[in-house]
Amino acid sequence: MKRYIAMLLVIVFLCFLSVGMAMATDKPPKELKTISLEEATNKVVSIVNKYFVPKKDATLLGNSVEESGLYKVNLNINNNSQYFYLTKDGALLIFPNSFIDIAQFEETAKKQKEIQKEEIPKTHRPTVELFVMSLCPYGIKAEKEILPVIKSFDDRVDFKIKFIVNVKGSTINEVVSMHGNSESREDARQAAIMKYYPDKLQPYIKEIDANSCVISCGAVKLEDYWKKTAKESGMDVQKIESFAYDQEGINLLKENEIDSVKYGATASPTLVINGVKSRAIYRDEEAIKQAICSAFTNPPKICRENK
Repeated sequence: MKRYIAMLLVIVFLCFLSVGMAMATDKPPKELKTISLEEATNKVVSIVNKYFVPKKDATLLGNSVEESGLYKVNLNINNNSQYFYLTKDGALLIFPNSFIDIAQFEETAKKQKEIQKEEIPKTHRPTVELFVMSLCPYGIKAEKEILPVIKSFDDRVDFKIKFIVNVKGSTINEVVSMHGNSESREDARQAAIMKYYPDKLQPYIKEIDANSCVISCGAVKLEDYWKKTAKESGMDVQKIESFAYDQEGINLLKENEIDSVKYGATASPTLVINGVKSRAIYRDEEAIKQAICSAFTNPPKICRENK
């Protein structure tokens, strides 16, 4: 029902935008070119695999259809069904809770790809930023892999996990994440755990991933299970919720959004070292370690140790 309401709001927005443009120019709107259903399907699969699924393994589920004046495409992403909608001119790709202008998005991605070709600059204390969606299976895997690597550097690295979100207001219900509001809330909770209990984040994520129904069952089980996990780990649930759902947590997620736009971090995960993207996050822990080591002016002893 929530997904239907979100889609309805997007459609209303698009209609309002078209009317507003016509009124502003005092001329009838130009007729938009319509692409075929087959072209739309191929475009959705291509865009999702190119920018949002690191292993490029999103596949089509069933037949695409026309619905409410849009093309509806169902994809299998890591054994989970996810619907995407495309406007009939192929311009806007619509997620459950948000949408992107494909042309603008690809232009930004192109610029970021040019930046990515630069070598990672060296600093005394490298800055390492991991951008994820907290309920994305690939994001969870990246978190579990990078946290022990970061721990091995002690405090020689300035490390932060940041979340790919769109903050539309001042409450947690107005924070948009690709997998819905349950993910927005988990983003905020993990941000709180990083602030107050950084040493407990790795076992928390491992436990949540292994024993909770993250996406396919919705938020109910996860909302219960994270509290159980936090309590058993010695964390204060009320303290986490107070930060995560209050203005301080929302402000932090807004800062995360600004940084993700800055780096063009749209795929979960995206690793940024000293301001430059690194593909090491798509390989293994040793590759991540070596990528971080390359960012030191004077690499520590651990960089000379083989795994």
